[in-house]
Amino acid sequence: MAKVTGPLFSMSAAGTMGKAIVYFGWKGLNVVRQWVIPTNKQSAVQGNYRTLLGGTGRAVGEIRPNPGSTIVSSFAQQLITLGLIPGGQSKQSFLVQYILNHYLTTPSAFVTELAAFTGHTYSAVFGTSATALGLVDFSLPYDTIANYDKGLGLYLIAKAAVALPLAGTPYTTALASWVTADIEGMVTDFTSAT
Repeated sequence: MAKVTGPLFSMSAAGTMGKAIVYFGWKGLNVVRQWVIPTNKQSAVQGNYRTLLGGTGRAVGEIRPNPGSTIVSSFAQQLITLGLIPGGQSKQSFLVQYILNHYLTTPSAFVTELAAFTGHTYSAVFGTSATALGLVDFSLPYDTIANYDKGLGLYLIAKAAVALPLAGTPYTTALASWVTADIEGMVTDFTSAT
C-alpha cells in the first residue's frame, strides 16, 4: 500500500480508477492500493470460520452493555476490574478473540468443543438459557461444519470465565461441576448491573 500526498493533484481522493487501483483514507492518511476482486468469497473454508465467528459473537453480544443498553453488567464489570480488556478493544471483541484463540482455533477444534458441550451433564440448561436470551443456532449455507449450537456459545463463555479467572460464584467452580444454578447465575451476571 502506497502513501500518497495530493493524489490526482487534490488533497484527497476516494474510489477506483479503471478497476486497477483504489484510493481511500486510512487512519488519517490518503493511500492507494491495487484493486483486488476476491475469488470464491463464499468458500467452504471461509464459511466454517465465519460460522465460528458468528456463533461466538452472537453469544457474547448478550453480555451488557450491548446495543440499546447502557447497563454495565456484573460480568462485564469483572472483565474491566481485572484489567483483562486491552485498550482499544471492547468486551465483545476481547471475549470473541479469546474464545477463538483458545477454544475454536480450527473447525476440528470446534468439533471437539461441541462434543465436550453435548457431553456436559447440564448442556440442555445451557441451551434453555440461550433460548431465553434470544439466541438461535447459527450456520451459513456454504459452511461444511455442524450448526453452531446456541448453548455452545454460553458454554464457551463459561469456560473462558473460569480460565480468565473471574471471581466469585460460579466462576470459581470447575466447568464440569456446573449445575443449573451456576448457569443461571452466569446468565443473570450478563444482564444485572453491578
